[in-house]
Amino acid sequence: MVRDLFMFAGFNESSQIVWFKIIYSKEPGSLSLITDFLEKENAFVMFGHLDNITQNTGEYSVFTELDKNVNPEEFAQKIKELDVVSEVEYGISNYGLVYSVDFPLNVLGVRGVMARALTLVDIIKTLNQNAPHAEGLLTLSGLKGGIHAAKYFKSILNLDDSNFASMLAELYRAVGWGILEIECDPKTCEGKIIVKDSFIADVYGGSDQPVCAFMSGYFAGYLTEYFGKNISVREVSCKATGKKVCEHIISPAPSGGTSQEYQLRGDTR
Repeated sequence: MVRDLFMFAGFNESSQIVWFKIIYSKEPGSLSLITDFLEKENAFVMFGHLDNITQNTGEYSVFTELDKNVNPEEFAQKIKELDVVSEVEYGISNYGLVYSVDFPLNVLGVRGVMARALTLVDIIKTLNQNAPHAEGLLTLSGLKGGIHAAKYFKSILNLDDSNFASMLAELYRAVGWGILEIECDPKTCEGKIIVKDSFIADVYGGSDQPVCAFMSGYFAGYLTEYFGKNISVREVSCKATGKKVCEHIISPAPSGGTSQEYQLRGDTR
């Protein structure tokens, strides 16, 4: 997954921002041939990402800054003439906006969108201010997202006790949600998650109550799907209330109900 899908690249009258999606054969040294060609042709690589499409082919999506006199179509044709390249697509950012090569954007196996943190926090604030049991609704929404994430990870790799926590931490960092420190005993399903730089707490502003119920739910859903038993997660400390970090406590959910029932804490704001 690529985090830097959208950015203001800046405006330079003497250059143009052009992206290329290159399908190539995964032979030894094939990617080096492509990058060497770009360097020789004075294509400044701003950033790029790789995606292994099949066992034999790969996709290299690269964002370049080219001299304004370079014809992007002709440049793309030159790339395609490389022996290791089978397909090339290209696009031009006329206003210095760099965005995803692929539309729609795919995140964890489903369609994703890029959004400002303020947009998401405004939705959370609106619920908190107008909806009864808003915290429970946000927790339940997060729960579903966490379940989907764990299911996806289980479908593409061997998720086990050695990597389930690090996968979750890497996901949060990649999408810009926060930096996680996770302590969770797989035998007791107890522990805690420290969130540094939570996007919700950072943008929400001052509050007399914790505001990261959505994250609590996401953690609960992820862990419930991984452990195969109902897990409860509750935020006990929040940066929005003046604390340095956000802290979420992990514990087995009470028996005798569905996981969703036990995520709804029923607080009315």
